Amino acid sequence: MNDVSKKVVVLLAHPNLKESQANKALADAVKDIDGVMVYDLYEYQDQSFDVNVWSTIISDASMVVFQFPFHWMSAPSLLKRWLDEVFTSLAKTPAVAGKPLQIVTTTGSEYAAYRSGGRNCFTMDELLRPYQGCAIHAGMTWQTPLVVYGMGSADASRNIATGVEVYRKMVETVLADHTVNNAW
Repeated sequence: MNDVSKKVVVLLAHPNLKESQANKALADAVKDIDGVMVYDLYEYQDQSFDVNVWSTIISDASMVVFQFPFHWMSAPSLLKRWLDEVFTSLAKTPAVAGKPLQIVTTTGSEYAAYRSGGRNCFTMDELLRPYQGCAIHAGMTWQTPLVVYGMGSADASRNIATGVEVYRKMVETVLADHTVNNAW
């Protein structure tokens, strides 16, 4: 980066953001913060991702965030396409080296479903391991994921409000302190 300003790049992958409650609220919570750029990958779904353009965007970032709804044990397929078309070219380059990778995701099920022996059989740490592997392979710093649970529960509104508060504070801290705290 040529200047000392910090930038957080959010790659938002939600196939129906207009109908979303949680991911829309999360994106809205950070998009107006100076230094945050939110890119809705679904605005680019009908075209190839330009590696040169994305390389510049990611190179200028201080932190990269993958934000998505977690369904069927993964992110929406467009994030995978972005990883295949762009991220593989950037891995182990100065564009990503040493930068934090933050996952911000929402689940339909409550926290208890994502425990060993729970309804979904695995913890979110286990299910998000492929993204951790991408970060490590690329030379990035893996951050503790921010998971907003229970979008299908009676507590959804409260969970969204808490997630919005934590997400905004996390981003503001990174931008203000020029540090990344791995314990959200």
